[in-house]
Amino acid sequence: MKVVQLPGFGIERLEIVDRDVPEPRSGQVLVRFKAAALNYRDVQIISGDFTPNVTFPLIPLSDGAGEIVAVGRGVTDLRAGDRVTPLFFPKWLYGEALRGERSVSSGLEAPGVAREYGVYAQSEVVKVASHLSFLEAACLPCAGLTAWTALVTVSGIKKGDTVMVQGTGGVALFALQFAKAMGANVIVISSSDAKLERAKALGADHGINYRATPRWGPVAFELADGRGVDAVIEIGGTGTLENSVQAIRHGGHVLIIGYLAGAQIGLTVYSLIQKNANFHGIGVGNRRDYEQMIRFVETHKIRPVVDKTFAFAQVGDGLRELAEGGHFGKLAVEI
Repeated sequence: MKVVQLPGFGIERLEIVDRDVPEPRSGQVLVRFKAAALNYRDVQIISGDFTPNVTFPLIPLSDGAGEIVAVGRGVTDLRAGDRVTPLFFPKWLYGEALRGERSVSSGLEAPGVAREYGVYAQSEVVKVASHLSFLEAACLPCAGLTAWTALVTVSGIKKGDTVMVQGTGGVALFALQFAKAMGANVIVISSSDAKLERAKALGADHGINYRATPRWGPVAFELADGRGVDAVIEIGGTGTLENSVQAIRHGGHVLIIGYLAGAQIGLTVYSLIQKNANFHGIGVGNRRDYEQMIRFVETHKIRPVVDKTFAFAQVGDGLRELAEGGHFGKLAVEI
């Protein structure tokens, strides 16, 4: 089988090699991958900016989708022909990760999906929503579940609430789509008027160009019926947190997912106390929540936004384009 592997840090060092197709043992399934989706975390891992603790050669990319082609003895819930996605955290099945459930992640401690075949325990894969293509399904394990955990598991967003989304990347657009399907109102910020229009076409109620309106926090507060935003999908970090706190209602949630504008918090304690603000670090989620999300996606026929697709041999090109940040939604790879 063909495998993309990383022998050392640097996108330019990615290479395609041949390996034997593995065989499933008892309790395992063999997945023939059809698609992968790219995440900014993949760029960081490959470049050496995520952690120095990488065992080489590494098979990168956390998110993929494929078809089960063989099952081992004792597999009861899956069969050949089932379409599945592996979990981002294969050992985190439910509840809080209190005993090392997050110590193994796809594309870092465990082999990623940049390969034609992979073997998984039956608990480590989940069936995909029936209306999705492999490319669409591959977008859900990290970005989709991160948005779901933020809005549902942590914030309890409901009909009539207001969600604020920063940017138009993968997590942001999933949050937009999920929130609208829940009956919530959505405010999107971006530096691109064209992207704001595309976000409105997906259902966003309001768009704010943060270059034209640097103090967008108070504006968002007023757009949320003058009572403040219930939850902010916080992608920026240092450069956006002050506005996010200004945007939320009393007791609102700031869901910290990224740090594209700086990794330090840089806030005064007073502003947090004044707003009774809830700060949450969001790190993807568990299998139980993922299954709940898949049922929601299928019920509402939600389709991930795939902006551009790359061939298997172009994984490096896709990662470079992702790092440049001009995409709308997800970038994906056909395998």
